[in-house]
Amino acid sequence: MKSKINVPEVPTVPLEEAIDRVTRFRNELINKVPEANIPRAVFIPIADLMAIIDKFQSLDDHGNIRNSLTGVRAYFAIKESDKDLPDSITALIVPVDLAGADIVAHTNVGVGGEEEDDSDIYDFTQPCPDKCDKSSPLYVE
Repeated sequence: MKSKINVPEVPTVPLEEAIDRVTRFRNELINKVPEANIPRAVFIPIADLMAIIDKFQSLDDHGNIRNSLTGVRAYFAIKESDKDLPDSITALIVPVDLAGADIVAHTNVGVGGEEEDDSDIYDFTQPCPDKCDKSSPLYVE
């Protein structure tokens, strides 16, 4: 049953094409990176994404909710302490403003009226295989 919520069409990929893409990605890296270190996926908790959305929402003078984001961008990263671990690649999530620019920091007024820089770079993703669905057809060997 389709949702009755009016959501713009988002691009989807047929399953076979998705499997081909994932396989091609792994095959491209197989001779360059130890297989245990080739990233399969990252799990992104929806609650964390919603918290970012909520942070950048405000009410206008008429009580309408305004969001100052167009989305988020994920940057693949490896923590220094994880460099020798398999599947250590995570994704740093950064909010993207209405002009398409990364929001990496903002300034807050702290205690005593002093300005404090605060990061808007989030590290809440969990790499696969820790958060993997090994029965998924996209989990190619």
